[in-house]
Formats: sequence, C-alpha cells, structure tokens
Amino acid sequence: MSLEHFNDKIDVSLSRIEDIDNTSLLRKIKNLKEIRLSTDIELRAIADKTKISMKNLKSIERLELEKLPSEPWRNSFITQYCNFIEEFNSEDH
Repeated sequence: MSLEHFNDKIDVSLSRIEDIDNTSLLRKIKNLKEIRLSTDIELRAIADKTKISMKNLKSIERLELEKLPSEPWRNSFITQYCNFIEEFNSEDH
C-alpha cells in the first residue's frame, strides 16, 4: 500500500468521525432516547436484540460517541440503536 493511499484512507476515516459528531445525529439520538424512555423500551432489550454491549449503548445515549469503538463499529452500533427504537415505535403506533 502506498503512502498516498494510506493517507487517503486516514482522511476518509477522519471525515466519518466528523460526520458522526454532527448536531442532527446527536439530536436524533437524544429524541430516540426520549422515545425509548417514554415507551418503556428497556436498554437491555436493545442489547439482547442487537448484541451491542450495555456499556456501548449507554455511551450512545450519553452522547459520548468518542467512547465507542472505531469505524465501522461505531456507525453500526448507532444505526442499530436508532433502527431498533424507530422500528419499535412504528410497530407500536
């Protein structure tokens, strides 16, 4: 792998990290947490279904995304968390 190719991969990874910290994502997570709490979805149920650890789910809900594993796990965990609550909420209504 050339140094230029390696630098390009680093740039892509950094841009993904920056994208994950955007305000709209943080707002979405906060809103979904509120939905989860108001509909009595247990965090344990999300952990059991998605196989994401409680520690990582708590980091998502605390908006401490820097404590999550690096790409691609970070985006996967956040996506699964969001999808679980959105699907549960759409089935409920």
